[in-house]
Amino acid sequence: MNGVSSSRAPAHASSYRRFRLAVVVLSVVAAIVGSVLLATHRSHERVRGRAGSTPTAQLQPSGKVIVRIRVGRGGLPVRGGGALAIGEGAVWAMSNIRSMLMRIDPARNAVVARISVASPDTAVAGEGAVWLSYPSDDTVVRIDPATNKVTASIHVGPQPQGIAVSPGAVWIANAGGPSVSRIDPATNRVVATIRVGPNRVCCAEHTNVIASPSAVWVAVPYWSRLVRIDPATNRVVARAALDYEPCGYLADDSTGAVWSAACGGDVVGRVDPRTNELTARVAEVDPVGLKVAFGSVWVAASGSGNVDRIDPRTGRLVGRLHVGGLIVRLGASFGSIWVNDDFGRVLRIKPQR
Repeated sequence: MNGVSSSRAPAHASSYRRFRLAVVVLSVVAAIVGSVLLATHRSHERVRGRAGSTPTAQLQPSGKVIVRIRVGRGGLPVRGGGALAIGEGAVWAMSNIRSMLMRIDPARNAVVARISVASPDTAVAGEGAVWLSYPSDDTVVRIDPATNKVTASIHVGPQPQGIAVSPGAVWIANAGGPSVSRIDPATNRVVATIRVGPNRVCCAEHTNVIASPSAVWVAVPYWSRLVRIDPATNRVVARAALDYEPCGYLADDSTGAVWSAACGGDVVGRVDPRTNELTARVAEVDPVGLKVAFGSVWVAASGSGNVDRIDPRTGRLVGRLHVGGLIVRLGASFGSIWVNDDFGRVLRIKPQR
């Protein structure tokens, strides 16, 4: 027995020494790797800082809530805010739980009319009307702001979602195409249908569109593209490839740059229309509203309950206002930022710089 024990002892001791040596070596390697990663991380953070990210502690308030307007039932459970449109002399806020479109007079900060309509996907005001999209039945509804009544129901492309207006035209982004329908507001007729992507990228939620006299931009989420249409010819003239799915919230600034929010990607990006390339990225948690106004890009981040302000020239986050709740949409006009949330409130925010 003793001979057996003594014969195994050297092997065991040797194995133990090798084990300890391996532990020491691994510890040294881990320390080196950790140091390298820490240095890389700090270097990366410095690069990010130079690229435009701003520590939250340094942010100035982006604005101040000056009015809270009740448009639905408050409290929990969530009662369902909805689409928001601003124009034609009013703020139009949807209460999904009540199936009511509320007309808010910005001079009185009060609801002055309630229009009973089914909950739309998107609303926009302009060209003498309020326009609502209904993906389930491929229609767009027109409301006359002079009477607060529905005056037309227009059949468009499959699954209409986003709507935009430009002089003499109403543009509808159809997720089921994907395509864009152009409506002549003088006749309430579709005068052009423009395909903006292959069939395989159809049917994404939050397909949206913005329009100006010189360009119409469409977000095609499942293709990770922004598609540009020339309104003079109704033809696609450019495509911008993104490294995220544009979630359908679009805005353009005075330079023609196009801003879009990511679907689940927690980012807002800027595309230069001259190069059709992504030139800025700003981290945002679940951005659900986007607007360029008062010299800034405004972002409603539902995931954080913040209304953020971005400098459009530098792409830097420069202001933040925490409003809480579950933000649904954001708009701008009448000297204010307006937010519709899922707690049955419309918040009027005075911008600060």
